[in-house]
Amino acid sequence: MVNKKLRKISEKIWGGRTPGELLSKRFKIFVLLATVLIVISKPLYASGVTFPNFEMIIPTLIVVGSFSLPCGPTRFWRLVTRYFGLIVLVGVFAVDLAIWGFRTIYFFTWSGLVICWFWGMRNKLSMFDKTKKLLWRTILSAAAAIIIFDLYTGVVGWSLVSGAGLLACFLAQIPFTLYHLSSLIFVPPLVGLGKAMVKVKVPVPVAVAVKRGAGVRE
Repeated sequence: MVNKKLRKISEKIWGGRTPGELLSKRFKIFVLLATVLIVISKPLYASGVTFPNFEMIIPTLIVVGSFSLPCGPTRFWRLVTRYFGLIVLVGVFAVDLAIWGFRTIYFFTWSGLVICWFWGMRNKLSMFDKTKKLLWRTILSAAAAIIIFDLYTGVVGWSLVSGAGLLACFLAQIPFTLYHLSSLIFVPPLVGLGKAMVKVKVPVPVAVAVKRGAGVRE
């Protein structure tokens, strides 16, 4: 009895066993995995595992933001799906404050990440589109987001915070942006993961010929 109740609660949160519910469940897992990837990016960088400007935050925001992910009919999952980027970025902001403390440049980096999220949402892609199309659109969007983010934070933001000239900041930012673009390597695996998770078996009715009985007249 207890197991039955727990199963009902689990199915209510994650979805049931029908193809539509299974697909919704997989989208939820995809969103949660993306959340983990984004939030752990900062601690990985702080611990020296990853390098400056080689990060998963912008590529993940763009990939998840580019797709319409029906995570279920409940109000909770509708809100999570719609405001995924903003919810996750709150976690990023908290990690920034916990590790490095408050810095004035955060006004630009945080708002820059929000801009990247809304930039990705402009795509409105479907996981059921061809892989080639999805890769082309998401890689192009992620590259544009990285360039916009770096110009906004590294040139405009840093010139205002540090008092340095725009030209000096622009020239200094070029090698960092070129290195930042190497983060595009995370886009194909994320798109591939999303494509793999939408492969749900759907029962299709098949017409079957029925043999006439011996007692049936022509």
